[in-house]
Amino acid sequence: MIALGKLAVPLVVSLVAIGSSGRAHADDAGIEFFEKKIRPLLVAHCSECHAADAKKLGGGLLLDSRDGVRKGGDTGAAVVPGKPDESLLIKAVRYTDGSVKMPPKGKLPAAAIADLEEWIKRGAPDPRDKPVASKANDSWEETMRVRARWWSLQPVQNVEVPRPQAADWSDHPVDRFVLARLEKQGLKPAEPVEPRTLVRRLSLVLTGLPPTSEQVAAFLRERESIQPATAYEKLVDSLLDSPHFGERWARHWMDVVRFTETHGNEWNYEVHHAWRYRDYLTRAFNADVPFDQFIREHIAGDLLPKPRWNEKERFNESIIGTGFYRFGEVNHDDCISLPSIGYDLADNQIDTLTKAFQATTVACARCHNHKLDAVSMQDYYAMLGILRSSRLVSHCIDAPDVNAKLMQRLTELKIELRKELAAVWLQETSQLARYMPAALAKRANRPDAAELAAGLDAKRLEKWIAVVAAEKMPIEDPFEPLRVLATATMTDPAAVASEWQKQSERYTKEDRDRTDFNRTQFETFADFRAGSLPAFSQITGKPPAEPTARDGVDPTSRLGRSLAFPDGWHIGGQALRVDPRRGGDFALHPDGDALVRAVLPAGSFTHAVSDKLNGTLRSPVLPLGKKNISFQVLGQRSSAVRLVSNNCQLNYKNYRALTSADLHWETFSPPDERDSLRTYAELMTMFDNPKFPDQLAALGGDKDNYKLPWDKAAENPRSYFGITRIVLHDCPEPPRAEVAHLRPLFAGNGPTSLADVAARYATVIEAALRAWSEDRATDEDARWLDALLRRELLANQVGSSPRLTELAKEYRQTEAELALPRVVAGVGESGSGYDQPIFTRGDVARPSETAPRRFLEVLSASRDSFVSAGSGRMELADRIASSGNPLTARVIVNRIWHHLFGTGLVRTVDDFGHVGELPSHSELLDHLSTRFVAEGWSMKKLIRSLVLTRTFQLSNQPSAESREVDPQNRLLQHFPARRLEAEAIRDSILAASGRLDRTLYGPSVQPFRDKDYADRRLFAGPLDGHGRRSIYIKNNLMEGPKFLEAFNFPGGKVTQGRRDVTNVPAQALALLNDPFVLQQADVWAKQLVARSDDSIGARIDVLFQTALNRSPADDERQRFERTMLELAELHQVPPSGVLTSQLVWCDLAHAIFNLKEFIYIP
Repeated sequence: MIALGKLAVPLVVSLVAIGSSGRAHADDAGIEFFEKKIRPLLVAHCSECHAADAKKLGGGLLLDSRDGVRKGGDTGAAVVPGKPDESLLIKAVRYTDGSVKMPPKGKLPAAAIADLEEWIKRGAPDPRDKPVASKANDSWEETMRVRARWWSLQPVQNVEVPRPQAADWSDHPVDRFVLARLEKQGLKPAEPVEPRTLVRRLSLVLTGLPPTSEQVAAFLRERESIQPATAYEKLVDSLLDSPHFGERWARHWMDVVRFTETHGNEWNYEVHHAWRYRDYLTRAFNADVPFDQFIREHIAGDLLPKPRWNEKERFNESIIGTGFYRFGEVNHDDCISLPSIGYDLADNQIDTLTKAFQATTVACARCHNHKLDAVSMQDYYAMLGILRSSRLVSHCIDAPDVNAKLMQRLTELKIELRKELAAVWLQETSQLARYMPAALAKRANRPDAAELAAGLDAKRLEKWIAVVAAEKMPIEDPFEPLRVLATATMTDPAAVASEWQKQSERYTKEDRDRTDFNRTQFETFADFRAGSLPAFSQITGKPPAEPTARDGVDPTSRLGRSLAFPDGWHIGGQALRVDPRRGGDFALHPDGDALVRAVLPAGSFTHAVSDKLNGTLRSPVLPLGKKNISFQVLGQRSSAVRLVSNNCQLNYKNYRALTSADLHWETFSPPDERDSLRTYAELMTMFDNPKFPDQLAALGGDKDNYKLPWDKAAENPRSYFGITRIVLHDCPEPPRAEVAHLRPLFAGNGPTSLADVAARYATVIEAALRAWSEDRATDEDARWLDALLRRELLANQVGSSPRLTELAKEYRQTEAELALPRVVAGVGESGSGYDQPIFTRGDVARPSETAPRRFLEVLSASRDSFVSAGSGRMELADRIASSGNPLTARVIVNRIWHHLFGTGLVRTVDDFGHVGELPSHSELLDHLSTRFVAEGWSMKKLIRSLVLTRTFQLSNQPSAESREVDPQNRLLQHFPARRLEAEAIRDSILAASGRLDRTLYGPSVQPFRDKDYADRRLFAGPLDGHGRRSIYIKNNLMEGPKFLEAFNFPGGKVTQGRRDVTNVPAQALALLNDPFVLQQADVWAKQLVARSDDSIGARIDVLFQTALNRSPADDERQRFERTMLELAELHQVPPSGVLTSQLVWCDLAHAIFNLKEFIYIP
């Protein structure tokens, strides 16, 4: 018997390939061989553990049918068709695999092993096309059928509302469901809550803030003037319309998506602009975005055909939703040698997505079929394929019209600037032939040096002297031939001609050798120089004399895109909206005396209009075949080029910060597994660089910012990159710099004097200038002009002419008005879908058959894969947001119930599976889910309906019978009082002290710390957080706000739809000793002593009304008055000074903060 438990999946999966090849049916000789040799062997040695009637199936592997073999077992492919030496089965029977030796009781005879080898060589033909019926064969299918009967997987039922005995208690459907259950247990609902308490409860539940005294008084007056129920409805509507409603419910959802603003781990990188996602949630809840739309925005907000736009602020709301994928802990180690890092990240995304929207623990099927729920490994890896077909990217959310007018004006100004600069520079060309001989004479200390320099600008002449006196230049430098001539005394015409001939021969050889080397050694992967005139002519069929790309081609059009970007590339940001760039375009300095920063060759340059604009370029998956990839790039200030493998955003493998304004080559060696690791190339500016500010300053090239908070580091927003082309190659070096721009210099007969040399240089430069002035410059022309500017050999001052001064001023003023790009972290498409191999036992080193991208089988009509050529996220979003999905509406309805009543109808809000609890009111849950969908997935309508129930308005006092029958109050005999969440406690303290800043939105405030810990990117903020609500305090994964953490603030690594609620001494100590609490008590006391109250009792009334929304009872007032006098004595304050003693009232305010009633929802 061969007990192939450990070989199960390997053997079976490879046999899948065999069966699909068709050879099993076509090769009669192979079938005969199988029947004579292999079938008897399998029966004799394998059937005891690997057949349908086996007492215990070994490793999940069946070898008694072709379908059983195809399905596989536990450990991946054991047979490689046609390759016995690579087949684990052969290694096992040969006993060459140290961990697996089959059969375990003794090695097969050599002849039997030879038969298996021959069978595999033939492609392992197998005629057994019908599976053997057995419980083992159908074990998982049967398990799925049983598990599919679970309550949460059944269609939502339109349940009839019950008629309880006390039908007149309420006609609200929810109340009738609740009352019917109470009556079955012989219980009666509690009495209605007192109106003041109801206002406090409602305000805390809906907004997370206590009501003001004015709100309470207004409600009580309304109750007197109109029907109490009507007054309550108005109060509900006013709180639902409050902007603070969105803040409160955004914070609830942030727990579900494990919201954090840093990635934790050792270096604790920022989640760029995570606060924009937080504000997106606030706006979405306030606007009552339908939940099905909310789902689609989260899962595939970048793919929506009609995204939701913020018309006022002009940005894409929908795309921000994809930010939820980006939260949680992220490892920054090497994802190539440690590929599990990338898979762990995707696993966390799957866990969050499926818990958030389906309350299903799909991530439990990573290593095996789910032990309890109807989720298979196929399901898990199908979803993994969806996520691995997506990329973790930055999105510029700005509408296309943002900055559009300013950019258009800047483009127009550049045209005018080119004309004026060309006029100035062409005027100077007549002097070029004089500057060079004068510089050469000065360099050689010749007697005629002073005569030649007469009338020339002394500063400009010094620049020319520096050129000819340079010790060394690269051979491709335009002035290298001139420098070489300057090293010798060249007064003899024959000597000049001879030296020039040597240079000509040298450059001709270099030109030929370099061109040949570059042509034969490199394969173009992407060419961004398509904006050049020759390429434009080739694409359009128009001659180079018609340079319409500059002023007639819309960059978003098909022609514009073909000119600018290679196929399959993804572009992002504002800076690249204006491509293509042809040779001769130029970048300008935003300030200072110098005007032109660089004259550029053809390519893509993010600083061509302004280096305040951001940009990203992402390639398709890199092809196999070549060892190296090289990028011709430039860039500065936290721009970067990198290769991304396995969606790992933070590791340093194949990452290069760009720190040079000069074009140069950056070479990488992509991993051999670039296809399975989904490796792609990316270029990005600072705003899009997930490693900014960079912790490893020396490696990341960011020595100035790595110890600064993000907002401080980004105060100078200028960053840019440029790229011309990318090549693939096997040789170790990148392409060599070519010298084609020097060909005109050596054309024709050689010069016989240095004056001739100077004249030749002047001719070439003048030709380049004229071509540039007419917008028909080649890359070679651009090379000449840029060399002149870098050496300050051309006038480049803002004041070079009155017109230049005027144009430069307007350009810089306009450029300063450009709005900075608004960027969020999110996900995008990779271009083509990828079906993920299943990892045997979750081991990334043991891939087996692929799992086509699809939704969970138990929630689908079939196992059919998604038809999309892309990731499949849009299809996934549609399946989850479908009204026919039995989980989606139930899950969100239950979450809302949980936040209103403290406990969900299903207590385990993140798990509706077998590990979770059963619903306390299953029919009520279905009724609400049906109604929720019918009312347009409106969360506000559902919340409004629930808080209008009598159930919500019950007092929190249980009856004796309820304590006995239902001690956990699952039947809702009374309202479940509960402690406020950490944020609501802090916000209530700020509200009571009068320090609360109710401003909405914006970047987060650093939490209070004793000092900065820059190496861990933990920065200190003000003690009171500038008075902002707690939702605006920065949530750092490495270390959260200390005061909030004392009250069970979630850690941010995993979904936590239901927070832990502990009762530990540290919480009491926080309210007693935390410096924030003490500070706010003092702030409140300062306001109190400034009041004109005429008695201690009246002042105590103010304390109670402000903090607890009620007046003190007589005994409470008396106790507080006695306490006040004791405090006055303690602080040695005379009775006459009590009302004005800040110390005394600070202590009393502190005592109020420590009341249990202050931190509870009543």
